[in-house]
Amino acid sequence: MNPEDFLQVISPDQSPPSPFKMGTIPDTYTSGLPTIKFDGETVASTKRYPCFGAYTPKAGDRVLLARVGHGWVVMDKVRMF
Repeated sequence: MNPEDFLQVISPDQSPPSPFKMGTIPDTYTSGLPTIKFDGETVASTKRYPCFGAYTPKAGDRVLLARVGHGWVVMDKVRMF
């Protein structure tokens, strides 16, 4: 194995996953931790996601989520002007 092959094995040409995702809080949301319909998916998650303290979730909000450990946290609403 030459050095280039070795580097390809330990560091494949794949971009690391983004630390952020976009999604929407479903229209069925009423209270508590929200589920999220992530962009590119057809149905909302069954898992409920925590939110930063300054954000109060509302049905229909577009939100930015950040990867924390092995999960996601809702950062805030994304305002579309």
